[in-house]
Amino acid sequence: MALLQILFLTGQMIGMALPDGNDMWVVRVTTTGGILGTGIGNFALSSEGKLLCAAEMQCVKEFRPADFHTLIEGVQAGAQPASPSYVSLCNDCITRTITISRRDSMGVVHTFSASWDDTTRSRLPAEVSRIYDAALALIYRK
Repeated sequence: MALLQILFLTGQMIGMALPDGNDMWVVRVTTTGGILGTGIGNFALSSEGKLLCAAEMQCVKEFRPADFHTLIEGVQAGAQPASPSYVSLCNDCITRTITISRRDSMGVVHTFSASWDDTTRSRLPAEVSRIYDAALALIYRK
């Protein structure tokens, strides 16, 4: 029974909507794959300072959204219209998908999404990699 609970919680979807108002953003990360196929946990953070994580992860309660503002702006400035996928044929690799949504000062929503695994991370745009690393640091910060 405990193994079933762990599998369920690891694959838990984390829903967080784009906050209302202009100049707002949300970053969502989902993971799949690995030995059990359930990933390593999903998380989301927003410009309102909210951070939600799967049950098995250790999230901080609050963070400074201003620390992410420049990173988010960098992705939107150079974002490609398509959602690139940098996933290999590695059967046991963890696949990560990041979706970054931002409503600009004119109220237009821009969305960037990319997927990668450990063997293809070097192909990920540097700005996206920095956002992922900064978000991950929030989750495992003690």
